[in-house]
Amino acid sequence: MKKSQRRRLHVLCEDRLTVDFVERLADRWGMGPRQRSIDTSPKARGSGEQYVREHFAKAVARWRAQSDENVVLLVVVDGDNKGVARRRNELEQTLREAGATRIAASDPVAIIVPTWHIETWIAWLCGHRPVSELQRYKNDEPLGREVANKIKAGEYTPKLAVAAWTHPAPDEATHVPSLTDARDELTRRLGV
Repeated sequence: MKKSQRRRLHVLCEDRLTVDFVERLADRWGMGPRQRSIDTSPKARGSGEQYVREHFAKAVARWRAQSDENVVLLVVVDGDNKGVARRRNELEQTLREAGATRIAASDPVAIIVPTWHIETWIAWLCGHRPVSELQRYKNDEPLGREVANKIKAGEYTPKLAVAAWTHPAPDEATHVPSLTDARDELTRRLGV
């Protein structure tokens, strides 16, 4: 990222695991803790996706009020069973409902959508195979329990996942297209 010493990152996301992942990415981009602010859904207070959707227009308004080209906005919302395009459309709809203008293609506002959720990306980046964006990787899901347990035990971590960020696997676009999309979105929108 150019001018990383002066750039500031505002983040809107769903949960603590996503915060840990984004913070490791920001460190990788040379954006330290003083250069970033993170707004995340309070633990155990409903849907994280709903929190992001309800706070999206406010986050965009705060970013626009900065009027500083060195301030960037990163929004991370789980795709769940909807996927990347539908989640982005839902966020655009919240802007329309708030009477705000659309985000321009040149705006440094990136929306990345881990699908099914951030656990999918962490598992993939930590070398877990197979991975499917149609599968939830939570303890309450029989097929997802192995990944959930490895995350809980610290075998799969945001730090390890981000260490593997640089070199996408050749079949990444097939198995985790939302991650491939995120890489492109972050490059195009934020220059990282």
